[in-house]
Amino acid sequence: MAATGKDDDKDNNKEPIIVAAVEGGGTTFVVAVARIQQEQKIEILVRAEIDSSHDQPHETLEECAAFFRQHLPDDEGYHALGIACFGPLGVKPDDPATYGTILGSSPKAHWRNVNVLEPLQRACQGGNSSRRKLQVLVDTDVNAPALAEYIVAKANSNKNISSLAYITCGTGVGVGLVIHGHCVHGRMHPEGGHVPVKPLPNDDFPGYSWGGSSSPFAGVHTVEGIASSVALTERLEWTQRSNGNENNNHTNDRSILRTLPDDHEVWDHAANALANLCVTLLLTTSMERIVLGGGIMQRSGLLEKIQSQTRFLLNGYLELPAQMSELIGIPHYGNAVGLMGAILLAKSAHETKSSSSSSEFLVREKKRSLPGFGEGMVVGMITALGAMTAISFFRTSRGANK
Repeated sequence: MAATGKDDDKDNNKEPIIVAAVEGGGTTFVVAVARIQQEQKIEILVRAEIDSSHDQPHETLEECAAFFRQHLPDDEGYHALGIACFGPLGVKPDDPATYGTILGSSPKAHWRNVNVLEPLQRACQGGNSSRRKLQVLVDTDVNAPALAEYIVAKANSNKNISSLAYITCGTGVGVGLVIHGHCVHGRMHPEGGHVPVKPLPNDDFPGYSWGGSSSPFAGVHTVEGIASSVALTERLEWTQRSNGNENNNHTNDRSILRTLPDDHEVWDHAANALANLCVTLLLTTSMERIVLGGGIMQRSGLLEKIQSQTRFLLNGYLELPAQMSELIGIPHYGNAVGLMGAILLAKSAHETKSSSSSSEFLVREKKRSLPGFGEGMVVGMITALGAMTAISFFRTSRGANK
């Protein structure tokens, strides 16, 4: 066997690995250091929450970097780093100019074109003498939870499912998709929160303030333009003004939603928009499981409304389970699903590196054996060709002598 470095030997012996994980949200970044055991047991060693609601993204990232430097396991650094961040986000490793960077189309103006990956990667890498190369995987804060929920659903399901969608509904609406065990990227990554919906009858709400020229459908009658906390709060203000309360001029904080009763009409609009999204996913991707998370989904009774409205909108076209919770439910990991997704990204990055190392070794071994094999083939082919030529010449000579 080819000689391996000390750290490679550790990895091949399946010793525990230490990974860094980041769940990057629009109001809070959650950072953690986790140990992953040989039997795949995940143990979070330390975690922290860092404010990201202000307009200084580099301060947020520096605090995250300081956290990882403080808990650096040794001079070799972490084995892997997983980042699950809000988007739009560069998620293609073969495009280093955008990988791990918030794209310029982000509604969060101060985060546009901010490289999230670079300062975190630098903080998690070992010293100059480290032989361990930090493995990194970046994805959205919805694709990563989708992956986490897919893994646990596949393990616990009686059926061998191949697809899962994760929908988060909070200040915005995001969609993550896993199909055949892989997160969907394609042109960028899913942005299902911006698909249009069929609104409830007589819904004249003009759309939320995050809409406009750069938002699909100008944010009017889209999932996010109806179901997000921003849209629900602005709908409440719009309704109050429509009812003659002229003194209300965008003064409500989104926390006012917590004071509304479960039977308030805004929840019917939210349920209908999210049910429309579920129908779209079922009809276009044939999802086998849909998981709904985020702050809005903490509302009691909302899940049941979404399940019921999904069945109504499908109108008998698809065969659905008697218990809709088998198809549409809440996260197995609860509020920790985003962080768990980031940890699993790090785990996947490390496993991909290990698989690549094994593959490279096999290729090297095959190449090492190829020269003798190839030389034998060449000699054999030349010998055979020479024999055939001699036979042909002999037969021709005999024919000429007759």
